[in-house]
Order: sequence, then structure tokens, then C-alpha cells
Amino acid sequence: MLRSVDSLCLQVIAPLKDRCGPQARVLTAELHGDEVRGLAFCPGKVMRYVLVAQNQKLKTTELLKLTRASRQPAA
Repeated sequence: MLRSVDSLCLQVIAPLKDRCGPQARVLTAELHGDEVRGLAFCPGKVMRYVLVAQNQKLKTTELLKLTRASRQPAA
């Protein structure tokens, strides 16, 4: 069944905010059968998510973590 990207994002944002906090943002959302897959930005991280529509279970995988530099400049 075809659904708009906005409706997919609305379906994902509540479980994503529960898991990652109120600053979480959905970057992409794609429908794959009964799953919604995509990328999300949480403070300091880019994550891949899979939301299973039947039980509203959200699975996340961290793809990129932003950290502060620990080295001092040479000059």
C-alpha cells in the first residue's frame, strides 16, 4: 500500500523520540513491506532504524558517532 513520506515520518518519530530523546529527527523514511526503514539524526549520532508495523518495535543501529577532538593543534 502506498503511503506518503510525511505519514511514515509521523509513524516513526514517537518511538524514535522515546529511544533517543526529544531532539531526534527523521532524515529519511522508506516503506519496505510491513517495515519502515530509514536514517535518523540523534544528538551526536546518525542512526539507521527499522520500525516493524505489526508490533511497533523499533530497531536502531548507530552508523556514525560525532565526537570532540582530543588532540591539540601542532602550532
